[in-house]
Amino acid sequence: MNQVRRPIIAALALFTTAIALDRLGVGTGEDAIAGHAYFIALAAVIAPLLAPGVRRGTWWAMPVVTTTALIGYSALFDVGFFGQSDVHLAMTELTFVTLAAWLGRRVAIGLDRVDDLLAAAAFGDSPALDLEGPTAANEIHTEIARGRRHDRPLSVTVLTPTAEGLEAALTSASVEVDRSVRTRFLFGSLAKTIAGELRRSDLLFEHRPSGRLIVLSPETDTEGTELLVRRILDAAARTGIETQAGTASFPDDGVGFETLVSHAEAALTAETEAAPHLRAVDQADIA
Repeated sequence: MNQVRRPIIAALALFTTAIALDRLGVGTGEDAIAGHAYFIALAAVIAPLLAPGVRRGTWWAMPVVTTTALIGYSALFDVGFFGQSDVHLAMTELTFVTLAAWLGRRVAIGLDRVDDLLAAAAFGDSPALDLEGPTAANEIHTEIARGRRHDRPLSVTVLTPTAEGLEAALTSASVEVDRSVRTRFLFGSLAKTIAGELRRSDLLFEHRPSGRLIVLSPETDTEGTELLVRRILDAAARTGIETQAGTASFPDDGVGFETLVSHAEAALTAETEAAPHLRAVDQADIA
């Protein structure tokens, strides 16, 4: 909990200090921080909470964006940072928005970790690799390269609960906690069920933003993939989570991982979410 408590306390202290500086005027009778700087800082705190891509980015991305926004606005309207005659007041304003951006991301990451820890405590760690993590990228590169080099079959299967199936499972879930934790609980359950149907050579990935599980099956042709999918869907149905799947085969449907995923997702019904953006996979390497 310290991973959340400390950045929240720091963020509150930062805004409290900024307001106090404005009230005191830093001995000059002027506002230390312009009004638009508060809006920029507030946006920098909220953005990582609402957008997973922001909190998964590099630590310096949001501070750079917020300082650029502050300087750009100040230069355009000759206010705030550029309008300050006192360099100390200008640096106070710049420091304020930079720290707000950094702390906002820390709070969002901490909340993500709390969700994961609660879900793990309730059901155990998920056997699926995070599709956007470096380990997943290395495994994908290895298997795609092996398939190309030796001209061996390979398949990709994308699985996701149906909207109705997920809602029904969420409603009947017995864990009385927040919806997001219950969702992680159910996806962890589904991932373990799918993992139990896979061979040792198969790889299971999870794309958390889209709520999808992806199976990479080396040395598996179309017929073998169909058998695997039937086993997975039957096992998922036994857990009470209705699931659907789309598949693609190498090299018939594509020679790159993202192409195979896109082809597999095209087979899913219209109710499923949009295709994930595979930030962890270097597209130049797998195209």
